Amino acid sequence: MQKNTRQETYKIVKTCPPKRQGELNFSINSGVFTCSECEKEFEKPWLLKRHSKVHHISNQMATNTVLDEPEQAELIVENTIPDANAFDYSSDEDDSSSIGDEEDNIVDEENDIVDNFFDIEMNSNPVFNAFSDMFSSAAAADEVSMTDDDSEILEEVFETIGAVNDPTSCYPFRDLQTMILFAFIDGDNDMISQQMLKKILLAMNLIIKIQQETPIGRTFKLPRLDALLNYQARKKSKMPVFPSQRISVPGSNGNAFAHINLPSDHLRFLMANPKKSKLISSMPDRTPNQSICLEQGEKWRTHHLFQQPMHTVNGIDVWFGNIVYLKTNDCSIRFLVKSFHTANKNIFARGYLVRAISIVCYGVEVAVTDLRVEQISHVDTTPVERDHYYSISSSLTRLSPAHDFLLFGVHPMKKPMPLSVLPGNVDRDAVFYKVRIVSIILFTDDTSGNRSKQYNPFESWLMRCTALPFKDRNSIANIQFLSTIPKKDGANGMSLLPAIVDDFKKLEKGVKMFSTEDNEYVLVVAPILWIEADTPCHSELCGLLGPATTFPCRRCYIELRRAKDFVKDLFYFCECHERRTREHYVLANSSPGRDTEIPNAPKIGMNTPANEISFRDRSTGRLLELQSFDPEKDTPVEILHTILLGVAKYMVIDLVKVVLKNDTATIARLSEFLTDYMRSTGLSRKFTRNLRHSGSFLGRDFKVLLQILSVILITEFSGNHELDLVIPCFVELGRLCSLVFVRQVTSDFDNYIIRVDNAVKRLIRALFDYDKGTKNELHKAYCTKPKVHYLTHLKEDIIRFGPALNYETEKGEQFNKHIREHLFHTNRQNTSRDVCLKFAKQVALQHVIDGGSWINSSGNREKSGTGIERFIKDNNESLFYYTFFGGSRELKDNNDTGDIEDDAVQNNSFGVFVFKDDPISRPRIGLVSGSVVKFLSIVPRTDNDRNNNYAKAVMTGEHSDVANMNLVCKLDLHIFRNPFYIVNLSKFGSYWFIFNNILFDE
Repeated sequence: MQKNTRQETYKIVKTCPPKRQGELNFSINSGVFTCSECEKEFEKPWLLKRHSKVHHISNQMATNTVLDEPEQAELIVENTIPDANAFDYSSDEDDSSSIGDEEDNIVDEENDIVDNFFDIEMNSNPVFNAFSDMFSSAAAADEVSMTDDDSEILEEVFETIGAVNDPTSCYPFRDLQTMILFAFIDGDNDMISQQMLKKILLAMNLIIKIQQETPIGRTFKLPRLDALLNYQARKKSKMPVFPSQRISVPGSNGNAFAHINLPSDHLRFLMANPKKSKLISSMPDRTPNQSICLEQGEKWRTHHLFQQPMHTVNGIDVWFGNIVYLKTNDCSIRFLVKSFHTANKNIFARGYLVRAISIVCYGVEVAVTDLRVEQISHVDTTPVERDHYYSISSSLTRLSPAHDFLLFGVHPMKKPMPLSVLPGNVDRDAVFYKVRIVSIILFTDDTSGNRSKQYNPFESWLMRCTALPFKDRNSIANIQFLSTIPKKDGANGMSLLPAIVDDFKKLEKGVKMFSTEDNEYVLVVAPILWIEADTPCHSELCGLLGPATTFPCRRCYIELRRAKDFVKDLFYFCECHERRTREHYVLANSSPGRDTEIPNAPKIGMNTPANEISFRDRSTGRLLELQSFDPEKDTPVEILHTILLGVAKYMVIDLVKVVLKNDTATIARLSEFLTDYMRSTGLSRKFTRNLRHSGSFLGRDFKVLLQILSVILITEFSGNHELDLVIPCFVELGRLCSLVFVRQVTSDFDNYIIRVDNAVKRLIRALFDYDKGTKNELHKAYCTKPKVHYLTHLKEDIIRFGPALNYETEKGEQFNKHIREHLFHTNRQNTSRDVCLKFAKQVALQHVIDGGSWINSSGNREKSGTGIERFIKDNNESLFYYTFFGGSRELKDNNDTGDIEDDAVQNNSFGVFVFKDDPISRPRIGLVSGSVVKFLSIVPRTDNDRNNNYAKAVMTGEHSDVANMNLVCKLDLHIFRNPFYIVNLSKFGSYWFIFNNILFDE
């Protein structure tokens, strides 16, 4: 059939105005569009295109014919683009069951207009060309600044492709594209953030670049709007889908429904991600006397679920219970493997030496031995007979229970691979799944669904993988969202616990997942390390009454009452009380009314009903079903709420509104010194708040204030009788904060724990003296407050998990803003589903971009194409991730811990330096002055210096070039009292560093 070569005459056509505000009506009008195959006429180009696809499959796109002359096409107003609210998210029912193949072919009368417009070949589309030209130089225009304090879009990314109009005809705009962008930003009341505008501009430039580089003869198309918004519900989509689960939760009006992104599903994606698979699993670290990672904590080193039962040595999997030969000349000595761990960056096997006593008699030593895996030669496959093995202590004895289980027991994590995945020549009983231990931290908190951050409460759950380094673990990219639920009708965050617990029970037993690192399926075991929450939520998780009860502590049975007749001595508030053990929690949970008697509670020899010592049925008893969770030990003292929003807040409010309530002159003078401290180069953050507003201070405000307040009070207000009693409290609080706000302890960890415990006792002693000594009737006793008592358990948590900064909840609290923003963009009909879906899409997209693999609809494993990675690398990879994947909204680190960044050295700043050519030399305090570092030395400290937590330093007259020095710790020496510089040991991290590296004599 002869093709139609008729040229259409294009003309300007008046159109109807948009039906609703914010809609754009347009189409390409050519009067009539004729099929080149059958000469059938259509009024719309997309109708012709659909006809061509259905009836003339072998032919080219119909639009190639009808738009042969793009320069004659006119842009006219006719069709409607739906806004986001046009999509129905209001149904509470699960729509996935009703989605079928037919839905992919359904034509939405409004959506199809826009979708088909974008389906037109863009190389010949006049509309696309016009938009392309207009937007090409928009980012470079001076009128629209795309930079702020946090980030800067590089100008070279937004290259000017070329002007499309005469600048003189666009006055006062530079050109038409600038006018369009101004209209987009400031044309009406629709708001757009600067960050979102950056993303839009970068996306447009990258898409335009792709269009320009599209080879001749290939079609350039933008996806349908529905394909972007609802791909997870379309069977023809090739994108992986994160499977959010719909669960039933109990409520006061019967069962309600919520959605959750289960931890096991998150782990499946993480294990199949090549960038994260290797990072999220780890084994215990037994390096002595330090705490630089969570693997060195007591729980990780001792709990059975955290012990690595196997390791691959020389290509062979060595398992718990294997007897191995060693690379020694003595063939009579073998080794019985128990577990694997690391120490000093080496991998060790822990177990027992096996000695040959005779030809058929072997002795297993009782003493535990650690040896490097490089010493293992091969596994002894000789069958083991119980009658031939004995335990060796001072003499031969029958096998001990530990040795017997190693030799003849079956490790619960040792699971054989099925025959279907094994080669035919491999013994099924000899091949087992590799084991990867992926420890998890859970976080739960409440937030508001309103912009005012009041009312409309929601409660959410998050998770993180603990094996990641501190900085990565607290990055927004590594915080996994589980669920959020409105707190109403009897439902709350605790209503999600049954689903979470059921999932973790499976994970504790081991779940088979594909590992990119191993390139095979492995057994993933994921125990809980701890659960982070604020104080009231921790009490709820433990099934206890709130902190205001008589027995508020989740660790012990201390009695705290606020009545004036409640008089105890100092020893009572510092001593250890009878423990509230896991067995007690299990007993209390055994009866719905919590009336089971708890033995030896609250004191030895007393049996008390659980409900009389604060146990309460809060439906959180399901957590006790987990082997890895102990309510007493795994709800660590959280320093944000306990210290900053607890003790510090009490004391600052007491200082301003009680002690100095009528002394405006002293408050004004104190405020002047705080303002002067803004010039200090020793702190990365500045205190800018008004002391009179202390009741509304946030945690980050107290973090700055506590580092400088004590040294100001000591140096400027000593002798003020109104402050004499309260100043020691701030001094001791500053000492404690400087100790606990550290990321890691590289050496002398045992001494660090002692110093933290002593600092807590000194603080309680100062608070006790203040409670007893003050005559102010407005003062309320500190020592009877639960948050002060919780500090006595801080030492236990540091031993069990590491420095307290690891379980501060600030990053989880900051993540709430992202949950709230997602809540704002829902229609509030099914918030749990909508927010879960949004976070699930983020996980899936990140997984694809990172090169992860997934199972497709045919059951085969596939991964993203290599072109994605190549394109990103060729187009400013760091900017791409920074702009599109949360880098520009990274969670803020408000902890001024003294850790060194690349740009930390600045003029007039103080710090501790070491010589580059002698990094193990004794550190020296120095002042950066231009291109040199002037050295200072600390003078011998007096008792007054020690009690007030500062040191004095003087210039030595020595100096060295900055280029020869490495900065290892930032210090604060802002206050100068000729000839002494005051070393502020309340600055976070400085107290421990100074004493551990410089003041060796104390």
